[in-house]
Amino acid sequence: MNTSPSIEEERELFSLVKRERRARDTCDWDLMASLYWPGAIVHVTWFEGTVEEFIATSAGESGVHGVRGRHTINPAWCEVTDDRALVESQGAIEIRPMVDGLACDLTAWCRFLSRAERRDDRWRLISFDAIYGKDHLEAVFPSDVPKFDRVLFEAGRPSYQFLTYINSRSGRAVPQDLPGDDRPDLLAAFYADAREWLAVGDAAVEGRWR
Repeated sequence: MNTSPSIEEERELFSLVKRERRARDTCDWDLMASLYWPGAIVHVTWFEGTVEEFIATSAGESGVHGVRGRHTINPAWCEVTDDRALVESQGAIEIRPMVDGLACDLTAWCRFLSRAERRDDRWRLISFDAIYGKDHLEAVFPSDVPKFDRVLFEAGRPSYQFLTYINSRSGRAVPQDLPGDDRPDLLAAFYADAREWLAVGDAAVEGRWR
């Protein structure tokens, strides 16, 4: 199995994932849709479903809650087998939520893993997943001290504890089985599924890694 991409393939795949995050952050939903194959899966703390559902939900909430995330993304490596590819990037999610009336900055450090397929000589994404490392929240004004519901906060995992807290307070259920550095067992299963897909494709891999 040859997993070494050509220079042209790596350039195209790295450009693809960077354009996808920029489209997300600038609310360019038409562009974002054009970078995914229909029915592709997006899976993050607050959402799991098709990219079409993700775009519709994101577009509907854009500007409503004031916590739309901004992303940094730095593609680090990719592997290609036939017309399938895995692309992993270093990155971060930055949002500014209100916590008990105080403006706060929340930063979550992540890796992003995308699966891509080439059809008719064009690469598009078929999935987007975040792998969580750690997160941090602090008040925008140094003299402010946000109050936390410690029971709710401590129910979250260390790799995305503040993201869980903020989403839970907004009424969103956050799954606690996402891939993260604090759970090597889940992370190993996640990567094993991705590499099996890269090797043999969907014909032999049914469903998602969970």
